[in-house]
Amino acid sequence: METLHIIGRLLLAALLGALIGIERERKNRAAGLRTHIIVSLASCLIMLISVDGFEGFYGDKGWDATKFAGQAISGIGFLGAGTILQKKDVVKGLTTAATLWLCAANGLAVGIGYYQGAIIATIICLITLVNLKGINDFLNKRELIKFYLQFDSENFKSREFKELCMSEGIEVRSLDILEEDLEDCSAIECTLSLPHNYNIDSFLDILKENLNLRRSKEKSK
Repeated sequence: METLHIIGRLLLAALLGALIGIERERKNRAAGLRTHIIVSLASCLIMLISVDGFEGFYGDKGWDATKFAGQAISGIGFLGAGTILQKKDVVKGLTTAATLWLCAANGLAVGIGYYQGAIIATIICLITLVNLKGINDFLNKRELIKFYLQFDSENFKSREFKELCMSEGIEVRSLDILEEDLEDCSAIECTLSLPHNYNIDSFLDILKENLNLRRSKEKSK
């Protein structure tokens, strides 16, 4: 295989992985942009090795190109498992694990030259992640609330905030740290997905106790 063809396939695999990774990164998932790119790129390289790299050793006989592909799909399960967490009967990370699996499949597809399938699968995946979330919330009886929150600390602890949300079964859909001229405090705007009939006042009390929440205001969606 010519060098330009190899470069083209690797770049396409990286691009498809990046498109999915950007969506995951914007939602602050454990596996984001870089992870999805690397998974897609590595899978593409594995397939290139399988279909091209061993040709000089085996020729047209004695080598099954599907062996590497099968091992790659199995191996990605360990990485996907690392993104799945369970707290208070709430399982998080399944969607990110699935997108990593898809990136692996896309990489293998691009590596073998099945570009159309990889591109179409990426488009369908993005439509599912972006446009079907509202249907998912309706089926799972969840509601979105946007908040303005102000904390008695100059450095907002985003990691601790997300961990507290996760422990309560709350999903952080968006989180923006505001650059306001405030003394000894910080402010954020966030969109939270809450279980139906969840007592938000109890969560605000948790924020006051753990992150020194000073002020909260529910904003229009």
